[in-house]
Amino acid sequence: MQICEITTPKRSANGHKVIRNLLDGVCEAADELGADVTCIQKVSEKTDDEPRLLFATDNAMCLSALQGSCQVAGGTAWFWARPDAFQAVDVLFVDEAAQMSLANVLAVSQAAKTLVLLGDPQQLDQPMQGSHPDGTDVSALDHILDGHQTIAEDRGLFLEETWRLHPTICAFTSELFYKGRLHPRPGLELQEIRSLGVLHGSGLRYRPVAHTGNQSSSPEEADVVRALVGDVLASNPTWINREGDELPLTLADILIIAPYNAQVFELHGRLPGARIGTVDKFQGQEAQLVIYSMTTSSHADAPRGMEFLYSLNRLNVATSRAKSICVLVASPTVFEADCRTPAQMRLANAYCRYLELANLI
Repeated sequence: MQICEITTPKRSANGHKVIRNLLDGVCEAADELGADVTCIQKVSEKTDDEPRLLFATDNAMCLSALQGSCQVAGGTAWFWARPDAFQAVDVLFVDEAAQMSLANVLAVSQAAKTLVLLGDPQQLDQPMQGSHPDGTDVSALDHILDGHQTIAEDRGLFLEETWRLHPTICAFTSELFYKGRLHPRPGLELQEIRSLGVLHGSGLRYRPVAHTGNQSSSPEEADVVRALVGDVLASNPTWINREGDELPLTLADILIIAPYNAQVFELHGRLPGARIGTVDKFQGQEAQLVIYSMTTSSHADAPRGMEFLYSLNRLNVATSRAKSICVLVASPTVFEADCRTPAQMRLANAYCRYLELANLI
């Protein structure tokens, strides 16, 4: 049995780190269950071994350990696609399979008798660079879903419970992206922010900001985001977790997202030390309060086209980082897109639905 994480030359460090986190989780679960499990990770730089987790820089050593003292191994796609890894394990788990091309999955599949794909095709697609033939952008999970939002019961298992989203945020996410199949775990209804500022309670919020001619950066929205953060932190705010515990709300509990790097720079200049980045950077992360600055004045101003700015996957990732409150900061004209195709109408409708469900601040 082992865990595989897709990696590219630019992401190899992140890939190894993610695999380490997964193996740490396996070790913790084994301790809780009282199971006798030892893991090994194929790494590029030698790390000190731990009682349940070993590290190897040599491919042959890692494969040999699977025949002896280790029951679980973790490695990048480069490792499991090696010819000497053929049928090395019984089960191969591929994490973030929605970001792994079908070709790469086929390459690593030779390492196991059974393949398990884990991931969410409704979030960001696999990163690609350069020119590629038609069809190479299809991920393994996209291939299996065949155009459907969620997996059919006869083809896979849909994890229908969220451990993060407050029910009001989950309702939006479930309706728009998961055919109503996603539900919050009990206790998530307790999550809220307690503040004397305009941002308190839980749910979806919308803050309109009038501006024109902005493309990849908006000083007006950056000013409003700074004001919102200052307002919520000014009154010694707290937040309630799903166990009902009350904890201090700090700048570290706030995630600020923008579609473009230019807007990220604008925001960093106003809020040094804050967690600020593009949608791509924050996939997989979470925070009590999420603020999404759409930046562009209108659909016509979008520098990378309407399909990028209004991307359903990006909207899903941005809004579903929030545990308690999600705030969309945007020009009102963003919701007045001049759609020319049914596909563009579907993109714009998702934002209009957010507007219908959100409270104006």
